[in-house]
Amino acid sequence: MVDRIDYVGKVYVYSSGMSEDIVKASKQKLEEFGVNENDIVIIGLPEGVPQGSILVTIWPHYLSVARVKRVREGSIYAPQLFNIDL
Repeated sequence: MVDRIDYVGKVYVYSSGMSEDIVKASKQKLEEFGVNENDIVIIGLPEGVPQGSILVTIWPHYLSVARVKRVREGSIYAPQLFNIDL
């Protein structure tokens, strides 16, 4: 079981059109996993995320945590590391 997210810099959270309540709950859950609230960047599109960064995608019942391995011509390759239940 993972109890902390290992990251440097910012953690990018792709809201994927979720409600403000779910986004707020997601931020709180990330804080429980050791992410500083000032390091959380909410994005509306999975673009402009630097290589090596953590990218969290919000789904209705869980957060998908991935590390960006490669960014090329607007495409992001970010293998999933684990999920966090909301």
